[in-house]
Amino acid sequence: MYPTEDVMKKVEWTKFKIIVPTEEDKQELMEAFHHMHDADIDTDYIAVNQLAHQYLSDEDGGNSIIVVSKKLYKRL
Repeated sequence: MYPTEDVMKKVEWTKFKIIVPTEEDKQELMEAFHHMHDADIDTDYIAVNQLAHQYLSDEDGGNSIIVVSKKLYKRL
C-alpha cells in the first residue's frame, strides 16, 4: 500500500541536485536508479529512497533531481 498524499507532504525530503553534462549521462543515472529500485534496497534513509524512485518521478513529468547542463557541469 502506498502512502497517502497527506503523508507524502509531511516527508522531510533531502534537498539536492545532480549536475550532468549530457542527456546520455542522465539516462545512465536513471538506469542505475531503476536498478536500485528493482533490487529492492529501500531503506529508512530518505535520500536512498529518493534515488531509488527517481526514475518514476522523471517518467511522470515530476521534478527531476538531475540537471543536464554542460556549462554548469564544467563550471563546477
